[in-house]
Amino acid sequence: MRRIASPRVEFRALGPLEAVVAGRPVDLGAPKQRRLAALLVSRAGRPVPVDVMLEALWAQSPPSSVMTSLQSYVANLRRVLEPGRAPRTPPKVLRTSDRGYLLDGRVVEVDVHRFERHAKAGWQAWNRGDPHEALSEFEAGLALWRGEAYTEVSHSVHVAAEVTRLKELRLSVAEGRCAALLAVGAHEVAVAELEAFVQAHPLREYGCELLSLALYRAGRQADALAVLRTNQRRLGEELGIDPRPALQHLEREILSHAPALDWRPPPAGPAVRAPGGPGTAQRVRVPGPPWPGPAADEEVFVGRESALRHLAAVSAAAALGRGRVLTVSGEPGIGKTSLLRRFTGMTAGAPVLWSTCPGHVATPPLWPWRQVLDRVGTHCPRHPVPGPVAEVLGGQPLDGADADATLRQFEAIVHYLTGASRTTPLVIVLDHLHQADPDSLRLLAHLAESVRASRLLVAVSYRSDGAAALTGTSAALARAETTRVELSGLNVAETRALASAMLRREVSGATAEDLRDRTGGNPFYLRELIKVFDDACPGRGRTAPVPAPVREVVLDRVARLDPAAAELLSIASIAGRSFAIDAVVGASSLGIDEALKVVDTIVAAGLIGEDPQRLGWYSFTHALTAEVLYRTMGRLRRVHLLRRLGG
Repeated sequence: MRRIASPRVEFRALGPLEAVVAGRPVDLGAPKQRRLAALLVSRAGRPVPVDVMLEALWAQSPPSSVMTSLQSYVANLRRVLEPGRAPRTPPKVLRTSDRGYLLDGRVVEVDVHRFERHAKAGWQAWNRGDPHEALSEFEAGLALWRGEAYTEVSHSVHVAAEVTRLKELRLSVAEGRCAALLAVGAHEVAVAELEAFVQAHPLREYGCELLSLALYRAGRQADALAVLRTNQRRLGEELGIDPRPALQHLEREILSHAPALDWRPPPAGPAVRAPGGPGTAQRVRVPGPPWPGPAADEEVFVGRESALRHLAAVSAAAALGRGRVLTVSGEPGIGKTSLLRRFTGMTAGAPVLWSTCPGHVATPPLWPWRQVLDRVGTHCPRHPVPGPVAEVLGGQPLDGADADATLRQFEAIVHYLTGASRTTPLVIVLDHLHQADPDSLRLLAHLAESVRASRLLVAVSYRSDGAAALTGTSAALARAETTRVELSGLNVAETRALASAMLRREVSGATAEDLRDRTGGNPFYLRELIKVFDDACPGRGRTAPVPAPVREVVLDRVARLDPAAAELLSIASIAGRSFAIDAVVGASSLGIDEALKVVDTIVAAGLIGEDPQRLGWYSFTHALTAEVLYRTMGRLRRVHLLRRLGG
């Protein structure tokens, strides 16, 4: 009998999921069934545990018949993917394993893998000095994209890291394509591509470097220099860093019209040449792809699905003329800035005017607003700048004694921003608002009164323990019906996804629970702990040493308390994660009335929480806080306090 070959199944996951069986598109069914298929495709060739499937499809509220539903979805997918399979014969595409289910990589083709092969081939061609072949491979890979990778499950904690990795690889390939365009002499085409790329990704330094070079070769020296200087200013204001030496070198060469910048046909030698120092030739640097591992640790983003959906809804309403102020708050390290960066990366078509209020250096009045106003001019160049706004941009200080002049200046800024939003919806971000100067806070309160009739979305972030500095502003924002997002720690499933992505292997549920319990799900604490963590050692999530960056953050938070509160907290760390306030007060120099007032300030700072079941009992929000305080205390004092606590 002639053996019938298994059907070849092709999945297209670089956009909404599509499946082709034996050359024909097939219907993958209802939304949850499609999500299951997308999850399986994201791990094609590897088993997907049942608990991961349940978390991805039903989150925290699975129905009582959840296993029956899952098995039904699997059976339906098997019928779709192997329509000719005889009854009671084992499936060959979607198979059962001892750990769950998996798509057999031997009979499944995924466009994600084709994209990665094109990317790798493109870099190999570039490295051997063949820009034409590199260009062909990069363009073939980019042509496969139709939207966000694994669209149906892109926000799932189990897929988010892979989505981020692919996004980064796509951007790197797009930069490589533009470098190849420059190498083959297509400067004008490269300029058009790079201008859009840099506007969408302004902090990618290599894209700015390529755009500057493309503009110079297209005869636009002034524009080339403007790109570099805008990039330098943005990096300094938003991140507090200087550009890479390569950009500084390129600026000097543009100013001196260095011959090395001029285009020459690609040589037949082993490498493509591009600008370098005088009398030298330097290879064009194209960043290598993150191949084959996941994105860098700091790029892994998990969880926050409900917050992102909420932010997206508010943004959509603002774009339609129902502007809003939105606040994101939480403890240090909880991911406020990461959430806003993730969100603003999804606001296609709306320019993002990002500003940061630095805490390490004194700033002049209205410093964050000067950053915002400067960016309005970039995105809305035809919108006239009123005189009072120009004064702010020029650094002219406010006259605090002249209330009328201050009000006129505030009114001019509000009209300028709301007027610019009639041309295009604008997203204004004020990061670390708790560190803003008083005039910036007053201007925000003034703008909040007018924002609802505009197409502005003003998103601000601040530390919960810094809310006292915003008391007057908070009242004004409340009257403006501000949307509030309060971030808490990641849950166990999200912790597991983050640890698995960073360690590049699946961690157990028990390990994730240990990590989550010790850190309270604080993403910063989690990342630092995972870096010193060895999943191969049982219980390591509970015993790994406290990383130095976490210790510094904890001690900084405690140092912000008054001395009495810091003393009480140190004594409590001897008692353990949970403690009775009466026992801690008895070991301190405080009276009970004073101690209870102090406890309220520590609770407000987010370092401890009150036990809802036991009156007079409290617990540390993060076990790591108690550990740090315990280990920074001398042994003799520990023993002395332990005796006073009755231990």
